[in-house]
Amino acid sequence: MATYDFTNGSVQGRINPIPLPIDTEAITPIKNIADFSQQTMNAGDGDVGQVIPIPAGTTVLYATALPLTDGAGDLPATNTSIDVGYGGNVDQWGDGLSMAASQYGTALFAPVYFASADTVDIVATVDGADVDIDSGRVEITAYCIKH
Repeated sequence: MATYDFTNGSVQGRINPIPLPIDTEAITPIKNIADFSQQTMNAGDGDVGQVIPIPAGTTVLYATALPLTDGAGDLPATNTSIDVGYGGNVDQWGDGLSMAASQYGTALFAPVYFASADTVDIVATVDGADVDIDSGRVEITAYCIKH
């Protein structure tokens, strides 16, 4: 298993816009994109991608995953699936979500309070098949409240 930092858009350094600050007692969506054409995730190894930094004192209510095409116009490969969670529970907001179609992955309303800073992560899974994720992108959105 390897851990990759997608918090800047890709491990190669393409920087996405910095998310707005999380508002106190208002739901704030924070999103970022993991670009698999820039960094392959090995499902058989259960590779982890850190996608969204979460500051201390924040509750993540739920998170969504939207498959997108990469620069070559490709979606993630057929049978590609990911979990969406964090280090303490890798599938907190999604378990085996298909990334091979242009539709939102199912999001679970499962709030988690982060007393310490952490990240929303994706994990390459073998739920559909042992597919290395080497094309397409996924946009992860975490819906947060600052306390």
